[in-house]
Amino acid sequence: ERNMKIWPKILLRYFTFPFVSSQLGCVDTEEADIYFLIDGSGSIYPNDFQDMKVFMNEMISTFQVSANGVRFGVVQYESTPQTEFTISQYNSVKQLKEAVRNIQQLGGGTSTGDALRYMKSLFAKAARDSVPKLLIVITDGESQDQVTKAAEELRQEGIVIYAIGVKNAVEKELKDIAGTDDRMFFVNDFDSLKLIKHDIVQDICSPDGKSMVAPEGSYPKILHKYRTKSTDIILLVDSSESIRPVDFQKMKDFMQLIVNRSDIGADKVQIGLLQFSSEPQEEFQLNRYGSKADLRRAISGIRQIKSGTMTGKALTFASSYFDEPKGGRPRVKQYLIVITDGEAQDIVREPAETIRGKGITIYAIGVLHANNSQLVDIAGSQDKVAWGSQPLLLLPHGSGGDLKGPGLHLLARWQGRLGALGPLNHRRSPGVAAVAAGSPGALAVI
Repeated sequence: ERNMKIWPKILLRYFTFPFVSSQLGCVDTEEADIYFLIDGSGSIYPNDFQDMKVFMNEMISTFQVSANGVRFGVVQYESTPQTEFTISQYNSVKQLKEAVRNIQQLGGGTSTGDALRYMKSLFAKAARDSVPKLLIVITDGESQDQVTKAAEELRQEGIVIYAIGVKNAVEKELKDIAGTDDRMFFVNDFDSLKLIKHDIVQDICSPDGKSMVAPEGSYPKILHKYRTKSTDIILLVDSSESIRPVDFQKMKDFMQLIVNRSDIGADKVQIGLLQFSSEPQEEFQLNRYGSKADLRRAISGIRQIKSGTMTGKALTFASSYFDEPKGGRPRVKQYLIVITDGEAQDIVREPAETIRGKGITIYAIGVLHANNSQLVDIAGSQDKVAWGSQPLLLLPHGSGGDLKGPGLHLLARWQGRLGALGPLNHRRSPGVAAVAAGSPGALAVI
């Protein structure tokens, strides 16, 4: 079903990133020239094209727009590119958002390489000395021409490129456009563009929210992208039959989100994945994948086991995966994140104590019918437990399904240090709220 929203709708106001207020964004950003290059080809449904326009307007609202500050322009392309408006045309958020709303889809083919070549002259026409130049490319399919050389030429001009792929976009092509995994993003549908808005803003904005990241040597106020510390993370995920397939998919989407927001590498963040039911099962060890692309591909391929809930056996199984023979780095911070939706059918206290005795921090996330006392036995203390009472669904605010537990605060501090996700903002907003523990909307606090 085309309209099925595979990615969870996370209420991003529920938490903020370390560097960027989710409500205000980079309000003090000094200067930047930012172009959107959007795919308007015939393969994109009208509703999806509308979602793309909503995403652009949300991005625009994040920055302080002015003639001498942050400027935005939009180019749409299909077989040929078309300037919707240049970066010097509108000088207020209100004007820009109205112009975006008025964009009409072109239809046609997908000549991304030609569109990238077109951008070179557009940036040159309105260039400002020592001002960061950024290009955000959004496409839903494989280009009908070559993109590598055109993208390289833009980067040689000091233009930072973000490549966002939707649905049938080709991962290798996205990397060729962006030049690095760090600025390559993929979502399963256009509605999910909202999930990566803050990732991109986080990358653009400095830790103090006042300046922009620019290519090395091209901007006098260079502020390096936040780098995570060396960390080993193993996700131990309940795959029992009580979890609905749609919810298991959302758990996979959550894991993809963690990957997208982590600085993956052999000397940076390593992520391993184990799932369990009546028996535990290795999906991949910590050192198996050294890139975001490979991790995302591996997560997409896992299949639900569907049997009982032997959490204690799974904890015993997980312990050795932090050791060097299985890719662990005992001298770095190590975390085990346990996600379960029901009461364990075996003893969890002793195997969990063994893991914690190795210096590994455990967080326990309970979903639906999870037993809180068992979650405490797993994590070692209530302050490392988060739990909820609803399955992996979005709930209306006030329905009682919000993520609970003092573990939220520690998880928030942990994620802030890790850099994968940011600290929580507990101020509620009306309307849809983040789901209960276990939904990626709520799990995103890990």
